[in-house]
Amino acid sequence: MAGPGKRPRKYRSPARRSPALATAARNLGAKVRALRLERDLTQEELADRSRLDGKHVQAIELAATNPTLATLVGLARGLGVRVADLFDDE
Repeated sequence: MAGPGKRPRKYRSPARRSPALATAARNLGAKVRALRLERDLTQEELADRSRLDGKHVQAIELAATNPTLATLVGLARGLGVRVADLFDDE
């Protein structure tokens, strides 16, 4: 909450913060989506396996959020890969 005379901060997605962060978020989202589709999983199925909300998986794939390390670990487990594999270009 904003105090007296202060304006509330508006949320800005990671993609709007810096070009490098925007690129990393897009690459991560594309990798998560590709791995999910390779495994023939829906976003909801991956969310269940990862113990995440389906909307959160969608936001990650769309590069609309900056996931925490705990979220990345959950996604990696849900996909059956190492966290590092989420960032590999191959």
